Amino acid sequence: MSWTDNVITRALKGAGFTLVLLLEAIGHSTQIWRRRRAIFTQMHVIGTQSIPIASFFMLLIGMVFALQVGIEFARFGQTNLVGLVLVAAMVRELGPWMVGFVLIARVGSSMAAEIGTMQVAEEIDALEVMSINPASFVVMPRIVALSIMGPVLTVIGTLVGIVGGGIVSNLQLGVTWSDYLRFAEDGAEALDIYWGLLKSFVFSIVSGSVACAIGMKTSGGAVGVGRASRNTVVLSLTLVVFFNYLLTSFYRIVKMFVSGVL
Repeated sequence: MSWTDNVITRALKGAGFTLVLLLEAIGHSTQIWRRRRAIFTQMHVIGTQSIPIASFFMLLIGMVFALQVGIEFARFGQTNLVGLVLVAAMVRELGPWMVGFVLIARVGSSMAAEIGTMQVAEEIDALEVMSINPASFVVMPRIVALSIMGPVLTVIGTLVGIVGGGIVSNLQLGVTWSDYLRFAEDGAEALDIYWGLLKSFVFSIVSGSVACAIGMKTSGGAVGVGRASRNTVVLSLTLVVFFNYLLTSFYRIVKMFVSGVL
């Protein structure tokens, strides 16, 4: 078997294992109430503790984006349109995308390392010996918590990013707050908001599934745990970018359909 065939085979096996693990976790969603304490704990770790870094990150993203767009619009005397473009970009692209990156870096890597440590310490095997399904006890609470808190953090981060863009527009581009908010209101329609939340939900499911799957397949002691954490970040970022392209392409089709219907 060639090197290329070996890589493809490993990729397909990894994708199959991840998908099966996700489906198994979904199948145990009937035990959400039973695992509510673990889910709330993960929601706190994933969501509440991530609010400061996600908000600060999105504040800077909004400020930089507004400044760059404002510099170009100033050439045509249209700096008032900064709010319109920034809100559209934040709601549809930058909000879900950048918050997803923050969660992958902060939560995905640690999730893979935590589960990987349990795997190499044979705690996962111990759960199976006690007739406790790891997909129900370990995987399901994390994926549920991430799929809930991902969109919540996206909403918070998007709002903070819009505020950051407004600050730069007002202080550095000379756009009044009234003009900024007036054009910002036209920057996103209901479909844009729903699509941004859908993206965030998909990114959360993807990154959570990858983190749990890689963690469950960890071997090789401390070195393996470090490798699992690194591979989780690399693979999750790659898949998020890929799915972002697919969803953005599909959004264009849905937008055309909705515009034709209306």
